[in-house]
Amino acid sequence: MSTPFTLPVVKVTLLEDRALVERRGEVPLVPGAQRLVVSGLSPLAVDRSLQAKLAGGTVSQARVRRARKPQPPEALREHTTRLDQRVADLEQEERQRSSDVSRLTARQDLLTTAHADVYRAISEQAGGGMSRAETWKQQLDSVRQELEAAGEALRQAQREHLRVQHQLEEARRARAGTQQEEARLDVQAELEVGHPAGGTALLSVTYLVPCAAWRPAYRATLESSSEGTNTTVRLECEAVVWQRTEEEWKDVELAFSTARPTLGAAPPRLETDWLFLRDKTDREKQVVEVAVREEVIQTAGEGGAAKRDEGLPGMDDGGEALTLAAPHRATVPSDGEPHRVPLFHFTAPAASELLVCPELSPLVHRVARFDNVSPAVLLAGPVDLVRQSGYVGRSQLRFTGKGERVRLGFGSEDSLRVARQTDLQEDVSRLTGRKVKTHHVRMFVSNMGPKPAAVALEERLPVSEVESVEVVLQKEATRPAPTRVSTEGIARFELTAPPRSQQELTLVYTVTSSSKVAGL
Repeated sequence: MSTPFTLPVVKVTLLEDRALVERRGEVPLVPGAQRLVVSGLSPLAVDRSLQAKLAGGTVSQARVRRARKPQPPEALREHTTRLDQRVADLEQEERQRSSDVSRLTARQDLLTTAHADVYRAISEQAGGGMSRAETWKQQLDSVRQELEAAGEALRQAQREHLRVQHQLEEARRARAGTQQEEARLDVQAELEVGHPAGGTALLSVTYLVPCAAWRPAYRATLESSSEGTNTTVRLECEAVVWQRTEEEWKDVELAFSTARPTLGAAPPRLETDWLFLRDKTDREKQVVEVAVREEVIQTAGEGGAAKRDEGLPGMDDGGEALTLAAPHRATVPSDGEPHRVPLFHFTAPAASELLVCPELSPLVHRVARFDNVSPAVLLAGPVDLVRQSGYVGRSQLRFTGKGERVRLGFGSEDSLRVARQTDLQEDVSRLTGRKVKTHHVRMFVSNMGPKPAAVALEERLPVSEVESVEVVLQKEATRPAPTRVSTEGIARFELTAPPRSQQELTLVYTVTSSSKVAGL
């Protein structure tokens, strides 16, 4: 049997729901074929993922072997903490108390039998005409005294046994809550290797383990100069790591990947798709079916994407597997708790403004826009928002490529509020059947603070995709005129709210549809 070697963990590549562990070190070899045993692997190591490389040699076979660790006798065990020693002492005391209870129970049973024998002897002698009252009295008193003493000793021993049992349960619960139980499995990697010259060679062993995960997390700090002219955002990126693999990653290189090696992907099967040409029906010739739908602007960076489910979602990497390396070595214990590992940080100039979307919320938010000047893309993840006054909340950062624009909201301004009212008027032409719907949107901007504030207000208009439906902004009735209207139908108003004032904005637009249109 070869002497087992222990190789330290030098690098860990964390995936979405597992980790690739690499152990590396130098081992002594003899010329020719030989067998090597590497011990200390995680009990959760995946057998088929084991790979080994030997510098200057070959590895013909590699397999994982598991065996139960032999438990030494209690007297030979080494207790590393005082809590372990206390548990061992209480276990020994509990066994002693149990032995005392058993011994005293046997003595009480014996005295009970002797007491019954004295009564039987008295009845037999009295039936034979013998009268020995004094002797019988002495025998009964002696047996009763011994029986009472034995009963009292048994009750005392039972109380002590129960007390020790309670103390032992408390000590075991305390040890279970503060210490990890020693692994009972001894996991080894058995390697069949060959080396032509022998000597010392570098051996590397890699394997996959479950019960490990990571997610990106961010911290954004909005900073402004004393004059308020220059605004910057400092964005710090961290990797939050969880692992319960029953092996400690101490002072190791960490790499974080978004690859999903177990996600099976195959091209779809090609099938015949028949296309048919037919004439329109009478209803299709006379009626145009339309529908109003909500649509998210599908762009990266500032625009964002559709919301993901809450909880611990999978990582959004933009469809391309990425790998981020930690700049410094780190230690991650196997306790299942989150551990933060810094990845990178950058500071970028930002454009800050007060923005409100009355259709979504009456609150006016401080919004900062800045470019991603980091050395890597920004993966989707939670971001803690910090201003000069302190922590203001948490938001969600979408996937953002290098150089793309990022938009983050840093809390609301309590002195600003917006109220919104809508009114709809519908007119139908009797001759042509043409429908005209006029939408009146009134917005009231209130500034209850002592200082003026520049506020940007965004309101959306529907966008038509068919010729039979036309959306027109009524510029004469809209007051004040919007600064711009985007192709997605977002009307933006920029205004200055004087201190302790209220302003009214009116947005009017019409939706005109022909008589053939149905669904509006």
